[in-house]
Amino acid sequence: MGEAARRRRAAARGSGPHPATRTPNADTDPREAALAAVTRLVRLNPPGRVSLAGAYALGYGALGMAQHDEDGPDWFHDLDPLDTLFLGTAFPYEFHDGYEFGNGRTAWLRLLRTTGHWRGIERFVAEVVAASEQHQMPVDEGELMLLVAGRLEDAGLDQRKLPAALLPRTALADARFVHGPDPDQALPTPPADAAAQVARLWAGTDVDLPHDGTPADALREGLHLLGRTGMDVRADAALLLIALYLTLVAADNDPLDEAPQRAEAWALGVPEDSPLVPVLDVLLLAHQRGLDVDTTLAHLCALPGFTVPAPAGDRRFTSNPGGALTDLAFELGFRQVDTRDAKVLRMDADAAVMLRAQTAAFEEKFGRPPGPHDPVFFDPDAEQPRPMPLAGLERTTTAMLHAASICGAWIYASQHTDGLLPRPDGSFNTDADAREWHDAVDRYLRTHPGETVDEAVELGKLRAMLAMISLDMAASNPEYGTSLARQLSSGDPLTPGSDAEVLEDFLQVAAATITERFRDPATVQTAAELARTWSGAAMAQRVRDACAGDRHDVDVDILFAFAAARLATNT
Repeated sequence: MGEAARRRRAAARGSGPHPATRTPNADTDPREAALAAVTRLVRLNPPGRVSLAGAYALGYGALGMAQHDEDGPDWFHDLDPLDTLFLGTAFPYEFHDGYEFGNGRTAWLRLLRTTGHWRGIERFVAEVVAASEQHQMPVDEGELMLLVAGRLEDAGLDQRKLPAALLPRTALADARFVHGPDPDQALPTPPADAAAQVARLWAGTDVDLPHDGTPADALREGLHLLGRTGMDVRADAALLLIALYLTLVAADNDPLDEAPQRAEAWALGVPEDSPLVPVLDVLLLAHQRGLDVDTTLAHLCALPGFTVPAPAGDRRFTSNPGGALTDLAFELGFRQVDTRDAKVLRMDADAAVMLRAQTAAFEEKFGRPPGPHDPVFFDPDAEQPRPMPLAGLERTTTAMLHAASICGAWIYASQHTDGLLPRPDGSFNTDADAREWHDAVDRYLRTHPGETVDEAVELGKLRAMLAMISLDMAASNPEYGTSLARQLSSGDPLTPGSDAEVLEDFLQVAAATITERFRDPATVQTAAELARTWSGAAMAQRVRDACAGDRHDVDVDILFAFAAARLATNT
């Protein structure tokens, strides 16, 4: 064992001074209190006998020693607090690379979800996000990660030790991501028509067509893309896994030279009960056994999971540090997580559709997908990608607020907070945003003593404005319209504050006005065309049937079609 490793073990045993008290007084510096908490937690949590708070302290200590000794792996710089907690549960084990670490963390969190300790993980994530908001620092900033340690004892995360059976050394000892597929397992017997199926797949690689979500079709598209780069895709079965990864999982800006390593890491990290696992096992074993490409494809044709859509969760790359904390924060209801790289906002399905539409507009304008440093909301008049001018955005937003009769105090607040506005439910993404907004409103009211703000009334106006924006977008963006129509007709509860919920509320209030246009032929025709585009012929027929039915009993998705049509035809 090297000197650096010995020093990290010594740190884990709690060498160094120990504070006499657990709870700092009101005058204690938060940083000093956090350092004292780390020392205390390390002393009380030897490796293998740790609470969640103790595991975090061990992980934080390991990062600190690696930084001091300058011998830590590069991926240590990408760790966030949840990663650091997992690092502490595995201490003193040293991971081979960031991919093994990422797969281990993901598998461990998946396991903990089934136990009573999951509430502790949720509380930990909530404490991290709260600390980030309180101190106005990214969650993965080194100073914030120290300050988090000072909150964990008061949160009760030091009171319960994790059973040895739940620590990674034991719980993940036989995990698939560690050992890979069984090297002795028999591959499935190819079906009688395997040769014909393989021939059809190869024929499909000549077509530039997006895949349908099944591994078979994703593989077809991936082989097409690799072939366009000049690769001989029939030469090596190892290319099959890469091709599948590139189209089923990889982001547009993923470096191609990292695809082989990332593809293998993803294949090993997929949950063991996923229908994708048999497909991935064949691809991994084919390369190990030196099978040719067509033989490998023939074995794949025997698997049911090869021709059914891959689960959405298994198409995400979770094999690297970072990301898990943000995902859990959104799952817990937080709307924003600040990281060193970006402010990450939670998006509902409708916002995701809008973002895809904007991405498509970028690609149409500049002939390529947006890169990691390109503005998705770009200046349409610029020859090269550049952000929309702030002055233009402010003018547009202000004009819309005036048109919606929003009060002067809210317009002033939006102008003086870089465009902040309440969410449709009246909340803000962060407490800091809420404070900044209310401070601006108060400043306006102090200089306009005769004015007041009825927040419920103003919020109603804002929601109506947002609904009108949704109607306009739905008429021009079929994917967005399809998403809204599906949600409005599903009968399921709508997410409060989502585009669909705001629109449903607006349509119900405005139903009497909307149904007045049922006798206008142009509106009916446009509504039917929109309905057909969004949901097919059945919805288009329901639009026509509604004109002859009871106007007081019209389904909300039909009101949606008529409202969008009325806006599109300016009637």
